[in-house]
Amino acid sequence: MRRVLVTRPEPGASATAARLRAMGFCPVVLPLTRIVATPPAAPGPCDAVVATSANALRHASADFLGPLLERRLFAVGEATASAARRAGFADIAVAAGTAVDLAALIGRDVPRGARLLHLAGRERTEGFEDDLRARGFAVEIVETYRAEEVACEAAFISRLLAGGALWGALAFSERGGMLLSALADRPQFREAFEGTRFFCISAKVAATLRGRDALAAAQPTEEAVLALLSSQG
Repeated sequence: MRRVLVTRPEPGASATAARLRAMGFCPVVLPLTRIVATPPAAPGPCDAVVATSANALRHASADFLGPLLERRLFAVGEATASAARRAGFADIAVAAGTAVDLAALIGRDVPRGARLLHLAGRERTEGFEDDLRARGFAVEIVETYRAEEVACEAAFISRLLAGGALWGALAFSERGGMLLSALADRPQFREAFEGTRFFCISAKVAATLRGRDALAAAQPTEEAVLALLSSQG
């Protein structure tokens, strides 16, 4: 059975592993990051709320989000939109693609000069806020979480990888891709990664794998990543 390394943080790692088993793969779960809530600063007034990650909503408290729920929320992807609904937002606009598509949607739907509150993580893709400001918006960024590196002992990782070479490995974020690349570069683990294909959620994530056999999904979703993996099986 083809072994596939899952490096995303929990609870997503276990959910992805279950989907891989159902597809006939053997998942190897090794989260390289954990999501940690960070106390957000009190936001200023805003005309609309923006979220580019479901984690930004999952890790914000109800007390923090309460005063924002009457605002329209712009989300990238259905997973983020679902998290917004669970948090209590009712007026939600969804861009199906990437943050670039979300910026374009906001540019079409929101008057220039509006004040946007971007709920985000400490580590995030560069350029999104600059794009919004270039479109004439005032942007305030409030960080509600961070992706903290998980420190695993080499002996633990060796035992986990001892079952055979990895046919594939998944990367769902730029930070995750960089940590995965560093893991594959470690001399004691190189044998496990010989011939491994890296299936990435976007071209930016694939670029962090530094010339390895890295493939980018057609859309930045888990479904697209797993479809890409299945097509290569």
